Amino acid sequence: MDFVCADNYRPLIPEGKYEAVCTGHEDKFCFMKARKLFLHFKIITPGEYQGTELFQSYNMPYNGKMKLGSKYYKTWCMVNGWKIPTRNAKMSPRFFLNKAYVVNVRTVKPQHNGGTMPKDFYYSVIDQIILVNTGAV
Repeated sequence: MDFVCADNYRPLIPEGKYEAVCTGHEDKFCFMKARKLFLHFKIITPGEYQGTELFQSYNMPYNGKMKLGSKYYKTWCMVNGWKIPTRNAKMSPRFFLNKAYVVNVRTVKPQHNGGTMPKDFYYSVIDQIILVNTGAV
């Protein structure tokens, strides 16, 4: 059996701040153990990278109870105008959808056998949502 290389390379764009819209989310297990939430974004900043699709990942608890110090909790509260959710409130990732944000993009430099892999393996991710863009989407 022959194998074919998938053409789903992750994009690499310069690090920095961009405007982006959250277009989707998925909750899945990575490496058969770590539960992750992925928010998907499309860059809307005019220019060469407009339309580029990137993701942001969050570590999620197995029991579904979000800790106050978690990255997801802090981001969810910030996007919600710094309103703290009531006890047992649902903190759905759908809350992020179809809204524009200013995001910080960083470059991931994968490691292999204790060393950094060549630049062809680098890719960009959303490091953090900096603020909600109040302009129209």
